[in-house]
Amino acid sequence: MQAEIVMIGTELLLGEIVDTNATMFAKALRDIGMDLLYKTTVGDNEDRIADVLDIALDRSDVILTSGGIGPTVDDMTRQCVARATGRKLVYSKVLENQIASRFRNFGREMADNNKRQAYIPEGAMPLENPMGTAPCFLSEDAQGRGCVISLPGVPRELDHMLHKVVIPILIDRMGGSKITKVRVLRTCAVGESNIDRTIGDLMTGNNPTVGLAAHAGQTDVRVAAKADTEEEADALIAPMEAELRKRLGVAIYGTGKETVAEVVGALLREKGLTIGVVDTLTDGQIVREFEENGAGDVVAAQRDANMDGKDDPRALTEAMARAVAPEDGVGLAMVGPYDGGGTFMAVYGSNPRSRTCIESRRFQNSDHIRRWLVIQGLDLVRRAVLGKLASPAD
Repeated sequence: MQAEIVMIGTELLLGEIVDTNATMFAKALRDIGMDLLYKTTVGDNEDRIADVLDIALDRSDVILTSGGIGPTVDDMTRQCVARATGRKLVYSKVLENQIASRFRNFGREMADNNKRQAYIPEGAMPLENPMGTAPCFLSEDAQGRGCVISLPGVPRELDHMLHKVVIPILIDRMGGSKITKVRVLRTCAVGESNIDRTIGDLMTGNNPTVGLAAHAGQTDVRVAAKADTEEEADALIAPMEAELRKRLGVAIYGTGKETVAEVVGALLREKGLTIGVVDTLTDGQIVREFEENGAGDVVAAQRDANMDGKDDPRALTEAMARAVAPEDGVGLAMVGPYDGGGTFMAVYGSNPRSRTCIESRRFQNSDHIRRWLVIQGLDLVRRAVLGKLASPAD
């Protein structure tokens, strides 16, 4: 079965609130192995909502909506679902009584406009909402295209209805849930396009699937597999992960939610190494990363480097890394910007394979560029400690 979610509310299109409900839907469907194909956000307009639902029913088995089932004039999901599924909108006295009962439990009297919430598409299955006053419902399409399940926009109510009511219904209709397992391999200091060139042919399969997510200075490689059991999903992921590791090599620094700084800090502690840093590029961010992730006492030096072209910037950077390197550790120099905005990074360790100098990306006065430089500097130290300053993915 394939699902689609429709998020309803003009406030979403205006950027007034962050749509956390879509994430909640996506995770819940992933956990039972149901494929989520599309997400649409639509404002409070009856024609547009009805059109979106009609299109969704043409291509997906289950449509999940969030929002628009309250008591106000702009809550129009009920009539839109009725239009899209070819049903009449009918009044349910049973639902009216349920709504009135909820208000009595709150110590309040139901207002007349709350009676709007007792209308649902003819033949729809009411889904009682114990967390709020808005009844939810499941409406089958009159042409047999699928069904629409309408839930509240209030996150607390949606969470309860989705996990306690809707997910059991979907599992039953699927004939049992499946397991979707995700493994994330984290790479750094290698651009997304380079990763794509290295593993692009592996990104065309159906199960497991491989995808990329780019961040500043990093690219995550996601492997996802669907199976009846967790063990079977693991068995699908394992050979793909092995092939990815073979191709990407040392570019992979960790898994899951590990950060580069955490991994480098652990490596330095494991090897009993200290770190010396010269940094004219990141406003001290690189030193803070080392200190906050247990790299021990960082010997930090901020030096005024001659960047006006009178000195060779590569030789200057190498000399700085060597000068700041502790006897029992590694020196890192991040120097620039010199004429034209260029930058250099050098690392110096006792092992000859722990020494190199590279020209880094051109400097710009932005948080994004500084973050990129921090990641590249951390990765240079990681590779130096490992004695792997060259990689097939470079």
